[in-house]
Amino acid sequence: MGFLDGPEVRGKHHDWKKDEDPALASDASPILSNLDKIQWIVMSRISRLIAPLLFPPPQLNFYDVNEHPGVEGLCAVTIDDCFCRQDDEKKSMIKDVKALLKKGNAKVTFFSTLKYSQGKWREKQISDLLKDGHELANHCEDDREYDNDSAASFEEGLLATDNWIKKMTGSKKTGKWFRAPSGKTSPAIMEVLEKHRMVNVMLDGYANDPHIPDSDFIAKTMLTAAQSGSILIIHFPEKGFREWNVGAMESLFEGLKEKGLKCVTLSELESAAKKKKKKK
Repeated sequence: MGFLDGPEVRGKHHDWKKDEDPALASDASPILSNLDKIQWIVMSRISRLIAPLLFPPPQLNFYDVNEHPGVEGLCAVTIDDCFCRQDDEKKSMIKDVKALLKKGNAKVTFFSTLKYSQGKWREKQISDLLKDGHELANHCEDDREYDNDSAASFEEGLLATDNWIKKMTGSKKTGKWFRAPSGKTSPAIMEVLEKHRMVNVMLDGYANDPHIPDSDFIAKTMLTAAQSGSILIIHFPEKGFREWNVGAMESLFEGLKEKGLKCVTLSELESAAKKKKKKK
């Protein structure tokens, strides 16, 4: 979601990642990363002004504590591109993230990419996350933009992912939460989401972690934006791909505690927002 991201190949080509996404810190361009940092430092300070302009209603960016006093002291960390794109259990960091969340006493929402979530060993580890009180949400079938797809094509990928989530959770209801890959929507996407009563969830805290391999910067930038009712985004790490996000997550959860913010799932944040609506 970085405005300065280029189409060039960063690092070695792998079938399981986009060419423009660095897998290792050494793959990233220092010049582009530093320029990108300036952008996101500024964005973190004005995110609640900018996000509704970039992602207008009915998309969800955050809950304003002035309108929803029930979210006081609460925020949601959402994790994208879950869970492991490499088809090798030894590359998975699901257990590592599970331990980090437990240490940080955090509950999160995992925006699941179907292609990276299916399979016996993945699903076993994901089931353990669900037992800890975390939730699954829909990030569609593959790690690509769907804004040029027809409504039928997008709907097929959306519902395939939703059916997998139902299988994992035992729910019969269509999931409410969706996030468009790269934040890119279209009239067709919004029409399908409305049809299924789903919400495109965006953000008010982000640090372009896929392209800025700097754990401290990512955590500090997200913490600058974080406040009651915030929805924060970071991406799932795995061995050999975005491993810097392990350190970023650890610092993020520690920092949220220091700010007096409890990390809850999106559904828990929504429930808190509904409990104590400001009287008109």
